[in-house]
Amino acid sequence: MKAIVTRAFGLPPEMGIEEREKPAAKPGYSVVKMRAATINQLSNFIRQEGIGGTKAPLILGNEGAGTIEESTLFAPGTKVGIYGGNTLGIVQDGLFSEWVLVEDRRLFTVPDVLDFDEAATLSVNYLTAFRAMTKSVQVEKGQYVLISGATGSVGHALVQVALALGAIPVALVSTQAKAESARKAGAEKVIVIEETQELATEVRQMTNGKGADYAFDPVGGALTGQLLQSVRAGGSAVSLGFTAGKSLAVDAFDIIAGEKTLVGYALHAEKDDDIYSALQDMMLLVEEGKLKPVIDTRVAMADFEHGYQRLTSRQAIGSIVVQL
Repeated sequence: MKAIVTRAFGLPPEMGIEEREKPAAKPGYSVVKMRAATINQLSNFIRQEGIGGTKAPLILGNEGAGTIEESTLFAPGTKVGIYGGNTLGIVQDGLFSEWVLVEDRRLFTVPDVLDFDEAATLSVNYLTAFRAMTKSVQVEKGQYVLISGATGSVGHALVQVALALGAIPVALVSTQAKAESARKAGAEKVIVIEETQELATEVRQMTNGKGADYAFDPVGGALTGQLLQSVRAGGSAVSLGFTAGKSLAVDAFDIIAGEKTLVGYALHAEKDDDIYSALQDMMLLVEEGKLKPVIDTRVAMADFEHGYQRLTSRQAIGSIVVQL
């Protein structure tokens, strides 16, 4: 079988397609014929820098979807999503492969309302959004939530989850083209960052003068401080990523005087039982049509590098998947 293998981490990483032996079934595991896996910021970070116990050579890919080929738990042909947790594509070979052997507990059935590409994006992007809004803080109906990078893979998920919870998403985007996409995703209010002189002032104007209740930030860098300034007194900003940089610029006086909090959320630090419960809650929202992933780019295995180029261009509107 074919697999995309990272042979060495770095800038640039050394990657290529190799022939690997097809996995054999064993108790507690299922053999899955992969159909799609997500090219996301996690795999890009790993291929460039490596993390923790990550060692090359390594097949990346931490979330994906396919069909059951052999299993004692699922019927052959069952459409499943895969949640890689803190192992697959990190410290063990992941999902950028034609077939994979996956622990049964990391599999979940996918409703027919989603195709394989859409299903491939659920377990990281949407779980991150869902748990950040229900665990790190508790978003409630009628609250204003400010979302940076609102047309990226996690950003789209945040907008949809906010709507599903009855909140009012305020989307923060970089261009007018992305503004239209954010509106199509359901954002009631949109701010183009390059066209605003004072983000906090504009957010207050959009929220009846009080500021956002919460801000969710997959972007990081200098923007995080502006988001904190845009939340109301006693509000919180949740840090989810650092595509614009790992060093955050925040105003200590603003945090202290406003009694605001900056919270970090890491999906892969969650307990498995909590994740599986959240997945069931999410599947109900999927079946109700409230969560529907947006796919920006689909690439073949041979064109995987194009997918990473699209990811790092920061022009993507939605998720990027490699079709396997």
